[in-house]
Amino acid sequence: MAVIDGRKKDASTGHAFLRLFRIASPFALLVALAAPAAAQQDEALPPFVFDVHGLYAKHKNEPSVATELDVASGNLPAHTFGLVGGGHVYVLRGSKIKIGFGGTFLAAGGHDTIETTNTDGSMTTSPTVQRHFRSIDPEISFNFGHRNGWSYISGGIGGRSRLYLDRADAPASNAPARSTLTYGAGARWFANNHVAFSVEVRWYSIAEQPASLANNIQLEPRTTLMVLSGGISLK
Repeated sequence: MAVIDGRKKDASTGHAFLRLFRIASPFALLVALAAPAAAQQDEALPPFVFDVHGLYAKHKNEPSVATELDVASGNLPAHTFGLVGGGHVYVLRGSKIKIGFGGTFLAAGGHDTIETTNTDGSMTTSPTVQRHFRSIDPEISFNFGHRNGWSYISGGIGGRSRLYLDRADAPASNAPARSTLTYGAGARWFANNHVAFSVEVRWYSIAEQPASLANNIQLEPRTTLMVLSGGISLK
């Protein structure tokens, strides 16, 4: 029993460390990105900026969902790819910190099919499992730098996401929107007066999804996933 309790304690400590790492990582990234901007002469940020990024998201494995879909855990897509766009309006532009308000819209997806070679040389193909990811999120950002290059940290509550898995041969319908909290950091570097290269890392904390068997919607646990994105910004 002592060994079991020790394992539980170690697992609890590991989960706590992981949560702290997820929260602290955007701030560590900010420090790295803000250093070059801070060395520049301070100039007022533009009134607004728009972003268009390609994205990569890494998802957790959900064995319980795989069981409900009657597939192996390895059949669940671990990654999604897509686009994220949004904008910010900078309403408070102080000498050191500028505050912006805005939001983002994200659309991504992925699918996976497993092919197994049998002993007789024939091929067995598993069902195709699809992962769907859509999210609309308000944000507030704290920005550091000047109009030709700045870094930021941002976050938002009250977002809504549709994140679910289904099979191509039994697609889901009317997936519910799940409450979402986001936090992250990024930077923009303007090569000219209007166009910049920009990058961002963001975490999405998404509430549990209830099951709806009539719509082929499976129960999915609360999850936190990381999204990496890069592209252009316009001012």
